Amino acid sequence: MPALRPATVGDVSDLARLLLELGYDIPKAELGRRVAMLLAHSDHCLYVAIDADHEVLGAVQASLQFDLTQGAFVVISALVVTASARRTGAGRALVRGVELWAAQRGCFCMLVRTQLHREEAFKFYRELGYVRAKQQNVLMREPGELRPHGPTTLTD
Repeated sequence: MPALRPATVGDVSDLARLLLELGYDIPKAELGRRVAMLLAHSDHCLYVAIDADHEVLGAVQASLQFDLTQGAFVVISALVVTASARRTGAGRALVRGVELWAAQRGCFCMLVRTQLHREEAFKFYRELGYVRAKQQNVLMREPGELRPHGPTTLTD
């Protein structure tokens, strides 16, 4: 079974390759900034699964969140395993690693969203015991008019 370790900024090339398999073509410089931001916050988790030769097979990103209706919960925001390593236990190990990370913080409620066209991902999570809680619309507003003029603390 693959081993897990916390991701580092040095994993950006591998993370870019993995995300590209999901259709996300993120420039390495931008991805490096995002990884650095995640690593700077203890309420975020970013792990990679590696094989015996230390090659990165997959990655998972999750965050601890709080809200008025549910209290504390952990959201898996991204999970990807390279096509050649699927069904080897890498994805299962990554999810279990996040579940352990959540439990170590006293959080036992996990949430994951999958896009409707990712039927294999939905099946994978069901096999791990996750159940459909609801369906919803996701709305987004592009940040153009919201972005302040000049540097911000999050991306500049």
